[in-house]
This record gives sequence, structure tokens and C-alpha cells, in this order.
Amino acid sequence: MKKEWTRIFFRYVFEFTAAGFVGWLYEVATTWIMFRYYDNRGMLHMPIIPIYSVGAFILLALLRKKRNPLFIFLFAMAVTTVLELGASYLLGFIFHEQFWTYETWYFSILDRSSLISSAIFGVLAVAYFYGLHPLSGKLSEKLPEPVCLGTGAFMAGAILTDIVISFSEHLK
Repeated sequence: MKKEWTRIFFRYVFEFTAAGFVGWLYEVATTWIMFRYYDNRGMLHMPIIPIYSVGAFILLALLRKKRNPLFIFLFAMAVTTVLELGASYLLGFIFHEQFWTYETWYFSILDRSSLISSAIFGVLAVAYFYGLHPLSGKLSEKLPEPVCLGTGAFMAGAILTDIVISFSEHLK
């Protein structure tokens, strides 16, 4: 049982980190393409945006069986739009700050989401289900157990430390 736990732990910490990093890359690339400047997106110091990881895990919980890519794309569009809208209002309430806006985007939804971003999230979801999730499974099976435990613990510790520091800075 212990062996199984360490591999599962590694798998989901790895996926959390990778999905958050891909989200950060998407945000930075979007800002660069649209406005031609670099902006370190997100509220953490690390290049990870946890809402992307949380969104991936929500989709994983809702879509336990492997599905058709078109279904995943459309389902993810709907779920991530609701998630993005909810997260925008929740973060605004907690931190008294609006972290993103879509006021200049076509097909904006209340300036807090957009059908364009929802479509991009749908593509990212398909990449998650057909790329990242299987990759993490293979890595967790092939890496030695101590490597899984050590790497997972290091990544989890680094992210949790960054979350605590970043949230305390934003709440000041």
C-alpha cells in the first residue's frame, strides 16, 4: 500500500505542477501576443497558476472514463467557463482585487471570461487527458519509489510554501 501511495502522490503533484506551469505559459504568451510586453501572470512567485491545476483536477474527477476528444473539448469549455467566472468573483471578494479581465476580448462573458479563452481551455483539457495524465502515469510507474516520494515532496513543499508567502503578501 505504501508503494502505491507514493506513486499516486507523485503523479498528482507532478500533474498539479505541470498544469499550473502550462497555464502560466499560456497567460504569459497571451499577454505577449496581445500587448507585446512580458507580464509575470498569476499571484505566486513560481511560474505556476494553480487555477489551471484545480480546473484540470475538477475535469479529471468529472470525466473519470476516457472520452472522445470532442466531448472533452466541449465539456471542458463549459466547466472552465463556470470555474473561471466563479474564481474571478471569489478572488475579488477575498483579495479586493480583480486579477484578470476580458473587457477587450471578443465574446467576453461579463468581462471575466470569454468564449475564446474557453475554447483554449478546451484544447488544454484534451492535451491534459491525452498527454499529461498518461505521461504522469508512465513516469510514476517507471521512476524508483524514493525518487517519486522525494520529487513529489519537494514539489509539494515548494508550491505550498509559495502559496503561503504569496497569499500573505496579497492579504496585506
